[in-house]
Amino acid sequence: MQAQDIDRIRITLKVKDCPVRQILNRVESRYGVRFFYNEKNLDVNTARSLKLKNATFESFIEALFNGRAEYSVSAGGIVSIRQKNEAARKEGYVSGYVKDVEGEPLIGVFVFVGGEKSGTFTDINGKYSIKAGPDARLVFSCLGMKRVEESVNGRKILNITMDERVEQLDDLTVTAFGVKKERRALGFSVTEMKSEELLKYKSVNLMNSLAGRVAGVNVTLTGGAAGAGSSMIIRGGNSVSEERNNQPLFVVDGVIYDNSTINGGSSSTDGITASATTFSNRIMDINPEDIENISVLKGAAAAALYGSRAADGVVVITTKRGSTDGDIKIDFTSKFSYSKVNSVPTIQSKYGRGEYNEAGLILSDNVTSSWGKINEGPSYDNVGEFFQGGASWDNNISMAGGYRNGSFYFSASRFDQDGIIPQTWYEKTTVRFNGDQKYGNLSFGINAAYSVAKTAKTLTSSGLYESGGNGIMTALYGWSRSEDMSKWLNDDGSKHLMFPQMPLENQVENPYWIVNKNKMSDRNERVTGSANLGYRFAEWMDLSFRIGVDSYINEAITYIAPGASAKKMYQNGRLSISDIKYNFINTNLMLNLFKDWGNFAASGFIGLSTEDLKSKSQAHWGYNFQVPGTVSFDNIIPDEKFFKHAVSHKRMVGVFAEAKVSWKNMFYLTVTGRNDWTSTLPTENRSYFYPSVSASFVFTELFEGSNLLTFGKIRGSWAEVGKDSEPYATNTYMWESEKVNGNFVGIGNKWNAGLKYLKPERQRAWEIGAELKFFKDRLALDYTYYRSETYNQIVSPRLSQATGYILFAMNSGSVKNRGMELTVFGVPVESKNFYWDVALNLSGNRGTLGNFVEGIDYFYVTDVQIGAIKAASIPNGGSFLGMTGDEWLKEKDSSGKEAKGGKYLVDPHTGLYKMSGSENNIVGNREPRVIGGLTNTFRYKDLTLSFLLDFRVGGDIYNGTQYYLTSEGQSELTLQRDMVNVSGINANTGEPFDQTYRRGEYYMVGGILKSGEYMIQQYWENYCMNSHSFIEDVSWLKLRYLNLSYRFDNLIRTQNVLKGLTVNISANNIFTLTNYRGGLDPEVAAVSSAGGSGSVGIDYCGVPSQKTYTLGINLVF
Repeated sequence: MQAQDIDRIRITLKVKDCPVRQILNRVESRYGVRFFYNEKNLDVNTARSLKLKNATFESFIEALFNGRAEYSVSAGGIVSIRQKNEAARKEGYVSGYVKDVEGEPLIGVFVFVGGEKSGTFTDINGKYSIKAGPDARLVFSCLGMKRVEESVNGRKILNITMDERVEQLDDLTVTAFGVKKERRALGFSVTEMKSEELLKYKSVNLMNSLAGRVAGVNVTLTGGAAGAGSSMIIRGGNSVSEERNNQPLFVVDGVIYDNSTINGGSSSTDGITASATTFSNRIMDINPEDIENISVLKGAAAAALYGSRAADGVVVITTKRGSTDGDIKIDFTSKFSYSKVNSVPTIQSKYGRGEYNEAGLILSDNVTSSWGKINEGPSYDNVGEFFQGGASWDNNISMAGGYRNGSFYFSASRFDQDGIIPQTWYEKTTVRFNGDQKYGNLSFGINAAYSVAKTAKTLTSSGLYESGGNGIMTALYGWSRSEDMSKWLNDDGSKHLMFPQMPLENQVENPYWIVNKNKMSDRNERVTGSANLGYRFAEWMDLSFRIGVDSYINEAITYIAPGASAKKMYQNGRLSISDIKYNFINTNLMLNLFKDWGNFAASGFIGLSTEDLKSKSQAHWGYNFQVPGTVSFDNIIPDEKFFKHAVSHKRMVGVFAEAKVSWKNMFYLTVTGRNDWTSTLPTENRSYFYPSVSASFVFTELFEGSNLLTFGKIRGSWAEVGKDSEPYATNTYMWESEKVNGNFVGIGNKWNAGLKYLKPERQRAWEIGAELKFFKDRLALDYTYYRSETYNQIVSPRLSQATGYILFAMNSGSVKNRGMELTVFGVPVESKNFYWDVALNLSGNRGTLGNFVEGIDYFYVTDVQIGAIKAASIPNGGSFLGMTGDEWLKEKDSSGKEAKGGKYLVDPHTGLYKMSGSENNIVGNREPRVIGGLTNTFRYKDLTLSFLLDFRVGGDIYNGTQYYLTSEGQSELTLQRDMVNVSGINANTGEPFDQTYRRGEYYMVGGILKSGEYMIQQYWENYCMNSHSFIEDVSWLKLRYLNLSYRFDNLIRTQNVLKGLTVNISANNIFTLTNYRGGLDPEVAAVSSAGGSGSVGIDYCGVPSQKTYTLGINLVF
């Protein structure tokens, strides 16, 4: 409510001998006004008698206080009442004006004496008056402005200038259940990002906008395909089970928001596995333009109140609202982007297709690899010519406004993207409405959003599961440059085959055939919303209730055209249609309490939360179309059509409470507790409680502020969080075994055996930290050190198949994480026309596996297995993101251990290095030592330049792309074909072994005469079998974003319609400096975003990343 709204109020009131306090309360309730006053300076206990009819607000205040008081209205709609300003001239009062850097008065700035809670607000002219001693320290605070502290030093007049800059360390931060708390009161680490900062580096996938910008958060982009998803991990992974992918909980406007990676089918229905194509994650359904701010709750203490689903951290998203100033704001943004491939592997062109046999004869029939003779014909750039330029249009419009006690926000957006792979695209449409209204002590609001996203994609790194064939990227990278890949059709329109005499199931599918003939698509339609109701019973108590819904339907279609290079049964076509229906209902009831007693302040809440999650999936698939050209299930005979469905239902009820006490705005102590009851655990274990305690101490309140250290705080927290299982993990189920002649015959055990005594996972975590600000907030530091242990892991280790199962659910073992986070924010230059700020964030995490039950020798974090390695680790100290694999053996010392600096063993039967024969050797750790980001913003008048540098230091990457190229003779490594040397120790005799194999010569190996050409080929095959050959310790630095914008303020001042005009040019992923060689982007994950954290650091024939250039315009009316 603003001053103009107050002037419209007409008050009718009749009271007799009623205290002033009660009269003010009555006016608050009846007319929707909120009052603020200092009882020490304003008498509100005196009884008054009034009789008013249609009186103005000014007349009401005049009559109530006999002309001895005045009022002002703050920007937040609070009416501040105080004695008239004549008191400012009396002894002990300080007065003045508060303005911004442009000299404009600031309304509603809260002014108080340091160490005291009471204070006053500036009026519509920015003027204030407050009682303060000559040695007092005045504090000026306003949301969105830099806090100012100034010593009185005996002055009567004190004018203040406040910076309108929004800092990273803001005064208020959104925490659990959307509760806004003073940052100084928090005992844990929270990072908040405002809308303008988020949109500065906007991405269609919200998570990508956070990459390199939040300490402790590791965002991994999964490739450059249209609609590609991302994964996000906060402070390392906590669960070893692949199904529990360690990604944080997302909460939008108080409602839990599903961020699953949707694979609409399964390997048994449509043949799609995580490594076969690219998937989106569902946070992409949100329009980033609708977001007001994002809070990342990192530690267990910060997230504990959200319950079991928050054990991996929480990302709290608040969407935009309208204002109540009576104006309507229309905002339109349009952006066009052009993308191209960032980098692709280098393919050798010297040698053509073919391979040598032991006798040294070249074989080229039915051979696709490039181990042949020197290519004397044309060389084709198959990789470079396959990719196309991508383009996207992004259009958004919004309308926001309100009046008096209500506000609204409406938006609509459309995003269209053409991928860098032909025939692929992604499109998204969103609509949102937010509304709020208040009547006296009653308030309510609604939030509703609708989105529909469609993706046309293709097989990427592999073919359909158990269907034969191949993906685009493996065929593209493996296609010999001596062959023209663009010839995929014959002149008569029939399919061109590299080997006409070879059956289809043995052919390599041409990538052009895959993108032009086979079709893969999915469509996701989503509705989310909430309704909230609040009532204020008294100044110290209110009640709120919210119900939220998240519902979507995902439909996926996979069509393999007749004539495909697949298993014989699928060569006449294959079709699958599958859908998932997801419905989640969440309710929260909270009673909030707050009270002050002198120097002490207390607040808290108690609440009840319910969750009900239902999902239903079904799939139809079949093969062998009867009539060519008709793609329909009606065109498939019944015996070759299949159907399956699954239903999942989960419920959870939780009660929670928080109590916070503070002393002199200096010391804060917060205690929370939550108890959950879940349907996924057995009766005796389904109830579990977890507490937290946190504290902060603002030590700069103990002494007079200085220009050197203007703010200092230390903090600490401890918490325990519970985590339940996936539905139905406690029972063992069966499935239909086979279908013969159209009928299912018999039943069989599923792979997973359940455990009916399953317990919840538990996580204990603690952290300590400090926040410091120097030089009047020109320099700010935030440091955190943390440790956590997640024990009672719900795992499904692999068992002997003699048990009848492959996996067995149990509680066993732990995951430990420890690390640090550092954020530094500075303003090196700040003047009237020029401004420069810089922010640096650094973090490092070490995740290890603890003790597990006997017999568990290693764990798969995910099922990714590429070449010679697996994404796996060992218990009792193994790295959470470890890698296991086969390796060359080395000579051993007298103790039987591998000798330090020892030579490799050579198998005399093969003439090559001897393999260990085990895939369980620890060969690498994919977790980076340090991750971070550096942002810079330069502003000169209306011109702003900003950029983000994102970097990683250390961490192993398995270069599976180079592995594949080397195995196919396509890598530049394999240009060494004139001779290779094998030297080491004879594994049988222990004698030195040194042999050079040369082209054109013959060697007796294992009793067989073999050509040098053949042995050189075998050398490279042996090289590929060694995991260490393709593991690299990688660091990289990316110019993630570069943005240049200009505001046409001079044009705006000449007319009344247009309130804002900004044009910007930006570029993403412009360059990468790295020691990673021969693969794709070092920021890799092997299996889209479906693998969670498990496949990070494994590079295998993915879609290359993109560099993107964008031109945009923003209009505000």
